[in-house]
Amino acid sequence: MEILLQLLSFVPNVLKSVKTSEYRKLYRDVIIEVTKPIIDEVINVEDVAENANDFWHNLIRIGTSYDLVHSCLHTGEWHAVPAEQREVFTLLSFLRILYMLICGKGRPETVNDAIFVADMGLMLGAKVLVEHEGMELDLLAEVVSILTKANKLGLSSEPPLKRLKVDIDDSQKAVCEVPILNQPTLEYFGTHHYDRREPALLEGIIEDWPALERWHDPNYLIAAAGERTVPVEVGSQYSSDDWSQRLVKFKDFIAQHLTEESATRNIDNEQDRAYLAQHELFDQIPTLREDIRVPDYIGRTDTNPRIKAWLGPKGTVSPLHTDPGHNLLCQVFGSKIIILAPPDSTPNLYPHEHFILNNTSQIVDAKAIDYERFPRARDVRFRRLELRRGQVLYIPPGWWHYVESLSPSFSVSFWFD
Repeated sequence: MEILLQLLSFVPNVLKSVKTSEYRKLYRDVIIEVTKPIIDEVINVEDVAENANDFWHNLIRIGTSYDLVHSCLHTGEWHAVPAEQREVFTLLSFLRILYMLICGKGRPETVNDAIFVADMGLMLGAKVLVEHEGMELDLLAEVVSILTKANKLGLSSEPPLKRLKVDIDDSQKAVCEVPILNQPTLEYFGTHHYDRREPALLEGIIEDWPALERWHDPNYLIAAAGERTVPVEVGSQYSSDDWSQRLVKFKDFIAQHLTEESATRNIDNEQDRAYLAQHELFDQIPTLREDIRVPDYIGRTDTNPRIKAWLGPKGTVSPLHTDPGHNLLCQVFGSKIIILAPPDSTPNLYPHEHFILNNTSQIVDAKAIDYERFPRARDVRFRRLELRRGQVLYIPPGWWHYVESLSPSFSVSFWFD
């Protein structure tokens, strides 16, 4: 019950923030009511036995509100979801975890279920900061850290996985049709590329990342985050009819899609190919965040970049599309073929008409364009390159880019203004 006592210590400050908030009365009243039995007393096994009906009743009340907010989060467009609803989802996730542990009496499977709820809260909720022992902490990030440490003590040992085979033939010079800059000064990069919105391949700027030496070992990734739940894309590419999304354990994703055995099993089956794409993995797993550094070139204009993870097997594809912000795409292991086209090519690249995909071209394979179907694409001046381990590609806003992995690959994107 030690982990429960640690989590209960957050309750007073959570309750304080709820009482001073403007959350809808329905949610606020539920949150305040279910914290009453635990705010001023220590919970132990005897308490649960004596008051089982009350604890289970509160767990059901929390679950009902949780499901209601979860449905609201999935109604309409994600960017239009009010921050208040996401904050409420975070708080309900925290209270659901508390009551799960209380009613589950510390069973190991309950801790696993609680980690899943915490991950859902981190992915769908909003950050809620609470004061604790003189520090301001991210509530759910701290909760999942406590749960994960406790869970590791009970994990069974499994045979280690083989290190990923991501070697490339360095004897042949990679194709690169954009300028290559070796550790350019901030002034040079800003004047000649950021301000002019011209792409460039940067070298020598992430060599100090511990990730370069650690992440191609699947056992390291599993030790850091194996029990965590992550979203993956399944199918050939997100603009195709066979595309879908799933929630999976990180360790299962790695074992099924990033090992030598999985490569020989499903390399030609696009429908089963999974891709952890555009996910804020490093907010969810701070341990992995410690293995990377924000490149200095970003701090010139933006001190708070959005950091995304891209992890998958050979053959994963991001179709020809544009992003609204600046992007530094950093290759940690593996290699990718990237095809670029300037913003003024947009009329010749046949964007989808639907607003959800209007930043994405109807051209499925930029490597082998069907010019009979897309004749205007003949007028586009494409630029091709291969992005390899330790290299960073600067992609300015509005530039079209097609990305395909040539091997198992882990990339990190920094989106910035």
